[in-house]
Amino acid sequence: MAAEFGVLGVVQARIDGRLAELGHARQRSVLGILLVEAGRPVTVDQLIDRVWGGHAPQRAAGALYSYLSRLRGAIAGADRVEIRREPGGYLLTVDPQTVDLHRFRRLMTQARAAEPDRAAADLITQALGLWRADPFAGLDTPWLDGMRRTLLGERFAAELDRNDVLLRLGRHGELLAGLLAAVAEHPLDERLAGQAMLALYRCGRQADADEQYRRIRRGLADELGSDPGAALRRLHEQILAAEPALEVPAGGPGAPVAAPVQVPAQLPADVRAFTGRTEELAALDRLLVSPGGDEPPLTVALLSGTAGVGKSALAVRWAHRVRDAFPDGQLYVNLRGYDAEQPVAVGDALAGFLSALGIRGPEIPAGTDERAGRYRSEVTGRRMLVLLDNASSVEQVRPLLPGTGSCLVLITSRDSLPGMVAVHGAERVNLDLLPLGDALGLLRRLIGVRVDEEPAAAEVLARSCARLPLALRIAAELAADRGDVPLTELVAELGDHRVRLDLLDAGGDPRAEVRAVFSWSYRNLPAAAARVFRLLGLHPGETAHVDAVAALTDTDPGEARRLLGVLVRASLVQAGRGGRYSMHDLLRAYAGELAAGHDPEPERRAALTRLFDHYLAGSVAATATLYPQDGAAVDGDPDAARAWIEAERPNLAVVCTYATAHGWYRHTVELAETLFRYLDAGGPAVEAVTVTASAVAAAQAGGDRAAQARALSHLGRLHRRQGRPHKAAETYRQALDLYAQLGEPAAEAMVLRNLGSVDWLLGDYRQAAEHYQRAWTRYEQLADDAGQADALVRLGLIDARLGDEKQAEQRFTSALELYTALGDPFSEAYVLSLLARLPHRPAPLEQAAAALEQSLGTVRRSGDRTAEAYVLSDLAAVLAGQDRLAEAAGHLRAALVLHRRIGDRASEAEALNDLGRVLRAGGDIGEARVQHGQALELSEEIGDRYETARAHDGIAAALREAGDLDRARSHQQRAGQLFAELRVPVPAAR
Repeated sequence: MAAEFGVLGVVQARIDGRLAELGHARQRSVLGILLVEAGRPVTVDQLIDRVWGGHAPQRAAGALYSYLSRLRGAIAGADRVEIRREPGGYLLTVDPQTVDLHRFRRLMTQARAAEPDRAAADLITQALGLWRADPFAGLDTPWLDGMRRTLLGERFAAELDRNDVLLRLGRHGELLAGLLAAVAEHPLDERLAGQAMLALYRCGRQADADEQYRRIRRGLADELGSDPGAALRRLHEQILAAEPALEVPAGGPGAPVAAPVQVPAQLPADVRAFTGRTEELAALDRLLVSPGGDEPPLTVALLSGTAGVGKSALAVRWAHRVRDAFPDGQLYVNLRGYDAEQPVAVGDALAGFLSALGIRGPEIPAGTDERAGRYRSEVTGRRMLVLLDNASSVEQVRPLLPGTGSCLVLITSRDSLPGMVAVHGAERVNLDLLPLGDALGLLRRLIGVRVDEEPAAAEVLARSCARLPLALRIAAELAADRGDVPLTELVAELGDHRVRLDLLDAGGDPRAEVRAVFSWSYRNLPAAAARVFRLLGLHPGETAHVDAVAALTDTDPGEARRLLGVLVRASLVQAGRGGRYSMHDLLRAYAGELAAGHDPEPERRAALTRLFDHYLAGSVAATATLYPQDGAAVDGDPDAARAWIEAERPNLAVVCTYATAHGWYRHTVELAETLFRYLDAGGPAVEAVTVTASAVAAAQAGGDRAAQARALSHLGRLHRRQGRPHKAAETYRQALDLYAQLGEPAAEAMVLRNLGSVDWLLGDYRQAAEHYQRAWTRYEQLADDAGQADALVRLGLIDARLGDEKQAEQRFTSALELYTALGDPFSEAYVLSLLARLPHRPAPLEQAAAALEQSLGTVRRSGDRTAEAYVLSDLAAVLAGQDRLAEAAGHLRAALVLHRRIGDRASEAEALNDLGRVLRAGGDIGEARVQHGQALELSEEIGDRYETARAHDGIAAALREAGDLDRARSHQQRAGQLFAELRVPVPAAR
């Protein structure tokens, strides 16, 4: 039961362990709902709605009664636990202290009411220790999903509270490394920055605290155009003044107020010369009035209307008007729902939101459902506005809905989306064509008194534009540009170009009228600007930088910027921040149609080839700066290189999928290979897999077996890191077969080593040793000393795990000799740490620690976060052996941040268990249990049985020390069973 219900499902031993008797998911959902509402009756209608989420079958009531009957039987023997029928519905009677949800909330209430001292820390630690898994994992109903998100938000808030209390207690030294690593991940988060500044100051590093403030101030100015908040500014002033208030408080209040969390501000710029829509704005204003109650339902507004009618403009105008009502920020995404080839995937939209909320890289979950859950968890309790622009379907929108009534969602769509109204209670605001008076008013604001001087012509112009704001703006810009031509003459000219827009519905649909305005404006463009407009319609991404447009159009950036300015003034293209440009989807479709009709296919293909060459060259330059070859000088600014990749990353991913689908196979292969190291080390997991899988498909389609093998090898690495070992093994085997056919023994050896790593993760040590031995043989044949040393280390790790310490020492020693001869101090330090960690210590701990400290400085200077994470974990193990437990814990917390960033879930599970052992050795039993519990959840998910066994073993030790012998015995038995299955000795306790 714990694996499915997590924090909610533990009615101690009374129900725990009876999962089979509790039936299938629907039936268990009923129990979960009753557990949440323990002591409060739930009506039949409420149960039906919460179990089926608005999609109840005709005989839902009968099914519900059957579930309740079976549940009664399943818990019949439980002490003081009963499901009974009350006048107000069904009620679960149970002692609240036997339901972890209610215990968690009670403990947190007590902690927040207590003084911020050790007692509060212990209460929070106890509360967090109740979490064994995500609540309701495996159960999927909208109500339970919402409750899960609420609870995950509560857990996150509790973790933040614990950090604050620990800082107040003076545990800054222990927290510092983890705080600095977290700040590196969330450089604009003011609360984290404040905590890190305080910890640095208390550790005697006033100058570093000052520099930390300066960094976040620069970041906020560059990224958001804002200054740090008052709390952070005040803390900085106190640090510079060395105020006594910043020293460890003796008790009670006294630590600085925490700075606010990161506040996203993603709204596009407000619309120039917005006119009319008074009634629609008032209808949206009414949504700000809360319906009352403690937990108001999620408010959803839907702006629907024909293309070009001004839905996005109205949404953005209103959002800017009311942004102060949403102090926790605004999220925005253009879903491009009516782009036939490149609509925004739901997973990508969620990744963008999570990034804006401060989640970085592989901390963003891999699957869409997991991303949606994390997103809902992040916004729980926040007062936020979420603008979903250009949605095409309910399916595209539903995963983007928050689960909290503190947020308001505004959706724009050409479709009426009846499902949003029926299921989610959306308030629909229909946008019709602008009333004639407002259409004339818009023209008047854009072209001035000429509207009043020629009222008849102005009215004809407004009607010719079908009173659509998009068409009116384009027509007005052309009229303003030709101010010496009477409106009457311009209207006559427009009439000569009236045609139907084929890709829109005709037959009286006013959207079709816009084709005439597009044509009229386009034909008045200079030839060079018209060509840029056409070719820009071919760009597969949502936005394009001026440099990309220059490549696409075969011009220099200065000329491209000038011609784009012509298009901006004609309202055919929109200028954004940082030299980026975009187009309305109707204009994009029209431009693409013009390109197909005017530019021969070879010229269009040449234009896209230039564009893809531009992205490939930019990626090569950026990655060469970030990851210079051994001994090469860094050519360029690493920060600028990283910023370029991050800005272009959405386009780079789109280019890979588009190029594969349309025959630019070489570009996909080379772009994916170039980007692999960056995406592997810090990019979103799904994006990295998408790009690399595109390379596999492109190489296969292009008949490049060597490139296909390399892409498969990279894809296997991603699968392994992200906790999909069986998928990784399958992919590696495909790569191995290809390398064998190609006769590339060095590549075969590499893949054999990687296959061994998958076997190691799965606990198949015999198979792992066989793969490592085969890799060693190939490296020996190739006279590759580094490869041989690596294989020896891996074989030695298997020996050590299986308890053959003598053989492990021999292999490690041989590897150390090879690395010394090669002049590889980094690998030397690692092997020294392995020798120092063997029970009989063939290498001194002091020597290993010194070597690893030197390695840590080297990898930090190089910016290699993957290597830094591994060195931190190794150094922590050595420091723990020296009883330097606080330092070891700090290094492990920092390593965990980095493992999560690079998406190395197996290493994360190992580090969690290591941290649990270190904390337990230092007497922090509650926190140790929390870390082992997280390790248990993660290791079970990825199939790492050894770390699962270690987690059970650690939990058992913590429970024994806490006096809970019955539960300790259960975990110890499971640990012993797993160690026996793996045929490995039980690790020695500290």
